[in-house]
Amino acid sequence: MLRWLTMVLWLFVIIVPEGHASEKSPLVGRPVPTFKLPDENNKLVDFGTLIDRPTIIYFTHNSCHYCTQIIALLKRAKAKFGDSIRVIGINVMAEDNKLVRAYKEELGFIFPMFAGNRYEVLKTYRINYVPVLVFVDAKRIIRRVVGHYIHEPVLHRYIREIIEK
Repeated sequence: MLRWLTMVLWLFVIIVPEGHASEKSPLVGRPVPTFKLPDENNKLVDFGTLIDRPTIIYFTHNSCHYCTQIIALLKRAKAKFGDSIRVIGINVMAEDNKLVRAYKEELGFIFPMFAGNRYEVLKTYRINYVPVLVFVDAKRIIRRVVGHYIHEPVLHRYIREIIEK
């Protein structure tokens, strides 16, 4: 039994080394849906107005362990790629700015973030878990949806893909 379980785990590591890329997501190839959501100051903002360059929309919440690691990856990616990319956070637990502010302060999230605990947002983006990264090119077309963890070299490769589109 232990040998079988070990084999299955190794196969998983070998077959899915990049996280759960969902190129088959029905969102891929479509224009990015946007919504008016409360920002950290509780002002309603259409986050689509910020998608003026290749963008990563990062779905997260305050209790997500993996998400803290993703923040570090996103900060390093922003330092590497500079103004050629934008990162936008959507906090799926937050109904208003309180949890958004807490997330940003406690975890050092430096990017714009919105309260995304809205049925239409979660349904449209098919958010059943976090973290989820949605890669959007400069033409505002979704190119990839990645759920769970992503390795840094893969993140950088996906960013280069949306920059080059």
